[in-house]
Amino acid sequence: MKKQTYTATTLAGLEEILAQELIEIGADEVQIGRRSVYFSGDLKLLYKANYCLRSALRILLPIDSYKIFSADDLYQRGKNFKWEELFGCDQTFAIQSTVFTDLFNNSMFASLKLKDAIVDRFRYKFGERPSVDSKNPDIRINLHISNEYCTISLDSSGESLHKRAYRLDQNEAPMSEVLAAGLIRLSEWDRKSDFVDPMCGSGTIAIEAAMLANGIYPGSIRKDFSFRNWRNFNPELFKQVEEEVQPVGVQPVKISASDISRRNIDIAYKNAEAAGVLKFIDFKISDFKVLEPASDKPFLLFNPPYGERLTPDDTNFYAMIGERLKHHYSDATVWIISTPQCLKSIGLRPSRKISILNGSLECSFRKYELYSGSKKISSLGIGADK
Repeated sequence: MKKQTYTATTLAGLEEILAQELIEIGADEVQIGRRSVYFSGDLKLLYKANYCLRSALRILLPIDSYKIFSADDLYQRGKNFKWEELFGCDQTFAIQSTVFTDLFNNSMFASLKLKDAIVDRFRYKFGERPSVDSKNPDIRINLHISNEYCTISLDSSGESLHKRAYRLDQNEAPMSEVLAAGLIRLSEWDRKSDFVDPMCGSGTIAIEAAMLANGIYPGSIRKDFSFRNWRNFNPELFKQVEEEVQPVGVQPVKISASDISRRNIDIAYKNAEAAGVLKFIDFKISDFKVLEPASDKPFLLFNPPYGERLTPDDTNFYAMIGERLKHHYSDATVWIISTPQCLKSIGLRPSRKISILNGSLECSFRKYELYSGSKKISSLGIGADK
């Protein structure tokens, strides 16, 4: 099969994780960019990337790339492109633009120019045109302009890949599924140690951990991808991908998730059920203040309230987390994502810090290695986080 070059987009800070995932599924020529990873492969790999990747947001297929020096250049090149080979008049389309140039006042104007070119091309060829559907189009086109460089791509994913289709409900500040999966990979969890999320909210971290540990890919839940609407869609090839990535011989891992809110646990339970991982997760209502370790050497990864859910000067909550970990979780590995300001109040010294964005919030993902006995003092540190 013919190889092509693709672009996978992701969240800032997860580029290396996405590159690792791409190599694992067989991608070639993997190169890391800014919030993106470039790679090559055949059509089967494109299907596999959409189905399997946990830390990707979209998989783009570049179809045209050139320099433009005026708005009319975009129109003329777009009108001359053979769009009819990709989709038909009976299908809908939409254009998503990212523009960093003085040639256009805004990205909407660039989208409009390309839309006019596509519509005029179809009218010229067939006397009729496809309609625009901004909400649920059959074909999604991605336009990226940086200075005079213009790249037009087909979006093979459709809706962002973080929408796994298992989130039936959510709390007031849910974590993106892509971020949750990325954090788990960043933590280098061995997928064997008992995994604990003591502030699970709507359950995203625990669900993504259960999916990862049990070889369950996001595509097994979400079936809707834009490439299914392309003229060259090969159903048999996609079926091959589905069959090849089914989990085989996976040993169940103990995953525990708790939250102080009954409503959150109810939501998390339903979401885990929709994801097909309910049997792998032990949910319970509990305040972290009284939560005891469920095993000798637990692995904790959690997302305490912060940002809009917590005032920046509320240090008592984070001090409680630090005290609880220090006195009740010896021989544990702990990863916490929060704002640097909040984490200062934990009073533990991290062994690793990773800067990452959660939405628009600049956060820090930190590792704390807790030991009992003689290692305890030296590893924990005394006083505020450095």
